[in-house]
Amino acid sequence: MEVLRLQDVCFSYGRQMILENVSLSVRYGDFLALIGPNGSGKTTLVKIVLGLLKPLKGKVFLFGTETGKFREWYRVGYVPQRPALDTTFPSTVAEVVSAGRFGRVGLGRRLGQRDWQAVKEALDVVGLLPLHDRPVTELSGGQQQRAFIARALAGQPDLLILDEPQVGLDDRALHEFYRLLKYLNHERGITLLMVSHDVGVIGRWVSRVACLNRTLICHGTPQEVLNSGNLSRLYGTEVRAVAHSH
Repeated sequence: MEVLRLQDVCFSYGRQMILENVSLSVRYGDFLALIGPNGSGKTTLVKIVLGLLKPLKGKVFLFGTETGKFREWYRVGYVPQRPALDTTFPSTVAEVVSAGRFGRVGLGRRLGQRDWQAVKEALDVVGLLPLHDRPVTELSGGQQQRAFIARALAGQPDLLILDEPQVGLDDRALHEFYRLLKYLNHERGITLLMVSHDVGVIGRWVSRVACLNRTLICHGTPQEVLNSGNLSRLYGTEVRAVAHSH
């Protein structure tokens, strides 16, 4: 069953075409990585999926409903690249994560016991429950990213979209980050769509890869997609793919 379908999507800023006839399907249980060079339209595509931008042409469907008519946005969680933190207003980790519930209860409404239980469960999933009352600005970069994932999980989404969430993480934090995503996908059954630039890493974690550079270059399993020919087409220069076991 399809979670997301893009049908001949086009988008431009003025006369500059950013996306051209992009068609892509994401099914329940997929862990899809969207890769491409800077300026290839990846973040623009994410904004279109989230309903923040309207395509110039084409259609986008979430759970079988066109986005213009879609109302169950709580089913879609979103983790931006690196959200800005207001150091003058030191919200606790639990307070930051609780913001993820308002998609279900409505803005301005008081959270109930069920909502705070969902916050607690989200914190537990990402391993931050012991730090729930700590100011989020005191967390490490990896811990902050886990808090933002927990915020998205608090809404109990079926689809989680992440826009280059691994930027700024060191090697250890990056490994733990991917392990968390794999757990969410395999054990929690959450469908994942992640914008990534880690071409050398994603192949061992994701189930599918889509290569985007204004148009969709190719789409398939990591074994089908991540080869020298496809990557050279994607980046417009010769790329040599080397397999290794690390």
